[in-house]
Amino acid sequence: MRIPEFDAETAARQLGTQGVSNLVENAERFCTYEEKRIELANMGPIAGLQGQFNLLAEGDRQIEQRLQMAPPPGDLRRLRLRAIYYWSLTVILTGAGFVFTLLSFEPFRLGWKTWLYSCGIAVLAPFLVERLLEGKGWEKALKGLTAVAASAAIASLMLLAVIRGDVLAEKIQQDNGSALVIDDAQPQPEPHNTFYDSTVGLLRLALLLLAFAMEVGAGLVLREAWRSAPDNSEDWNKLRREQGVIRLQMCAIANQIIGLRNEGSIFVMRFWRDFYGTMLSNAVRSAMTKLPIAILVVSIFYPARAQAETHASVVIAIDLTQSVVINGPDNKSEFQKNIDGTARVLAQVPGGAHVTVIGITDHSYAQPYILLSARIPDDPGYFGERLTGARDQLIRAWKLRGSHLAPHFQQTDILGALQLANDIFAQDPEASQRTLIIFSDMRQSTQDLDLESPAIAPSFATVAKRCCTVPRFKDVHGYVLGVDGAGKSSNYWRSLKGFWTDYFSDTGAILMDYSVLRELPQVPQGIFVRMPAQ
Repeated sequence: MRIPEFDAETAARQLGTQGVSNLVENAERFCTYEEKRIELANMGPIAGLQGQFNLLAEGDRQIEQRLQMAPPPGDLRRLRLRAIYYWSLTVILTGAGFVFTLLSFEPFRLGWKTWLYSCGIAVLAPFLVERLLEGKGWEKALKGLTAVAASAAIASLMLLAVIRGDVLAEKIQQDNGSALVIDDAQPQPEPHNTFYDSTVGLLRLALLLLAFAMEVGAGLVLREAWRSAPDNSEDWNKLRREQGVIRLQMCAIANQIIGLRNEGSIFVMRFWRDFYGTMLSNAVRSAMTKLPIAILVVSIFYPARAQAETHASVVIAIDLTQSVVINGPDNKSEFQKNIDGTARVLAQVPGGAHVTVIGITDHSYAQPYILLSARIPDDPGYFGERLTGARDQLIRAWKLRGSHLAPHFQQTDILGALQLANDIFAQDPEASQRTLIIFSDMRQSTQDLDLESPAIAPSFATVAKRCCTVPRFKDVHGYVLGVDGAGKSSNYWRSLKGFWTDYFSDTGAILMDYSVLRELPQVPQGIFVRMPAQ
């Protein structure tokens, strides 16, 4: 019995497509569950390894602190000689500081208190300098402080050399004076001696610089004396080896943690590699067995098929209004993201497609703004080189034109852009696939209809009369991308989505995606779905 109005070819095509779709869908479901299972199973080992890593890190910090206090590596005898040398310098400098402090307090006649103050100051200054330099973060300042102290010491010695020169000049002047005294001669007044007046300032500065250099130098020497003292309890080389072993263990644990964290993703990649590899190898093997029959069928039916083959029509609408001049967390405007998203769509257009890029302005239909119009060749080339080259030229042309675009229109006429897209589709009635892609925040704002100002977008049913003529998008697959919610609430975004979902349903279009993202959904059949013959 023959079933009336039953198209066997269409049914076979749908069954084949659904079979592949179900196979891929089940594979994706299995892959997702297995990835989640691996992640949950690895949470415990990762936590344990993380705890071990933290313990090793704490041990590494403790060894680093011990290395700072440990004596430098070297021969034990050499360390002892160096320690004796530094300790001797420390005692000499501390004693000199004590004597100078005692001389400074002597004119005040404080008695036994002078010795107590002098001893405390002479010991305290080197101790404080040594503790300051042992603090964390002063390693880089150590050389600078040493250079300043050395400069002060040299400057004080140079000032003392100047004073010694003045002393020598004064001595020579006195020796050259008259040694003969005549009895009846009138006594000559002695010239005023300016030696002390001219040298007292230099002496003060020299003693000030010398005191600074001595105290800082005593602290530096005390630090080196402690560091050079041989200490059998801390072996620098042994500590360094222990630290190296700990850091190797930390690297191994970090490698294990990263491996466990990536195990799920590695499984997914390996699964799909084997899945598609098996499908491809089976398809090639099956094709090779049926190649003679396929050649015969193609040779018979190719002319009729070539005549029946039609092309695709793709319309891309991009928002050029000021509502998309908003920077996201990445400091990139929504407009620039729409420009980049359009380039990614152009990189996927099929062969034989007619592509039209239009701008959404304040008068999208009354004053249409065609940004780009091009046709991709039907013949992709033997290795697909013609199709790849055409796509590359299309992307370059779009980037050149997109660099001169700016979102400067005050209002957003999305309904006019949809009317314009309908007219573009009507000019190509033989297209077997029609795809409409919109990059916009979808906030219609004109005098006829304003969806941007209200806190909640109205339903399509309440404002349908103000939408002018609703276009007929029969067999048109629609993608609305980049619908950001900047400055609006989540309730507004959902109400706006409900409005446009009802609108596209009323036009007869198939709304495939409505998202804040700008990536076309990845489906096995591809985004440019070929409609079945009517």
